[in-house]
Amino acid sequence: MQAVDDDELGALIRREGTRHAPSAALADRIRADLRSREAPAPGAGRSFPARWLQALALFGAGAATAWGLALALLVAPVADATSDALTDSHVRSLMGAHLADVASSDHHTVKPWFAGKLDFSPPVVDLASDGLPLTGGRLDYVDGHPVAALVYRSGPHVINLFVWPAADARARAPQSLVKRGYNLVHWTEAGMQAWAVSDLNAAELQAFAALARERMAQGTATR
Repeated sequence: MQAVDDDELGALIRREGTRHAPSAALADRIRADLRSREAPAPGAGRSFPARWLQALALFGAGAATAWGLALALLVAPVADATSDALTDSHVRSLMGAHLADVASSDHHTVKPWFAGKLDFSPPVVDLASDGLPLTGGRLDYVDGHPVAALVYRSGPHVINLFVWPAADARARAPQSLVKRGYNLVHWTEAGMQAWAVSDLNAAELQAFAALARERMAQGTATR
């Protein structure tokens, strides 16, 4: 069969094709339907067509989602770097004789030791009555600034509680994560951010964090 190009096919259809004109009644119905679709709704004035508003709403939702995702991607690496640094510090403290610069179970001794060594006064909470005695404190360096590291024990387990001023002073509930087999709990209270790191199981470390946060909020830390 000989191939027919597009121009020849169009000419053939125009020449040979059968045409059917609509009835007058059908033509009237079509015209009326088109007019009703084009006419604006009563009171609509010069407002955007509904489909435009829907498109704008979808765009706004998409933009908000994209912004939230971008913010999460910016914040997450910072928090991840901090948790990595704190885990490293916890491991180093267990490897040598540098668990504490000041070894004492008395928070009245530990807290004054930090005076003049930090530009803030760390809250030193007493949890001995809860079976979580303070054993000392030391200076550490995290995120480019010095921090207070408070050392507690739960049986044979060491808990390092890192404390320094929060950039955002709003209180935040404890959040848990795991790094290289160690459990971490992070919260913000009384203008301080706190990170507890230990090989305690997650539930026990969360209980420690809840107690420490409660005492910080109550102001039972020595001042």
